[in-house]
Amino acid sequence: MAKPGYANQSFWFRLIFMLFYWCVLNVAITVFGILVVVVSVVRLFTRSEPMTLSAWLRSLGVFMLQIIDFLAFNQEEKPFPFQPWPKGDKNEQ
Repeated sequence: MAKPGYANQSFWFRLIFMLFYWCVLNVAITVFGILVVVVSVVRLFTRSEPMTLSAWLRSLGVFMLQIIDFLAFNQEEKPFPFQPWPKGDKNEQ
């Protein structure tokens, strides 16, 4: 007879990591919002795109997507710091 899901030790470890990444996601969303405002203000006054900040926004967006995939059970691999930080390349997806 198979054990129920709550008796599986890996379920509890995943639940702990999910709670951790949920907190990290909330912080990442806040940082993302702040960066969006900063990039918007810079573009408003200088009419040029800040490449470094834009790359950070892209990489942070990919990181948040990885967290959401992990939380939704679409991915078993844990995001950063268990994987390298995602790059902010436009061609990478």
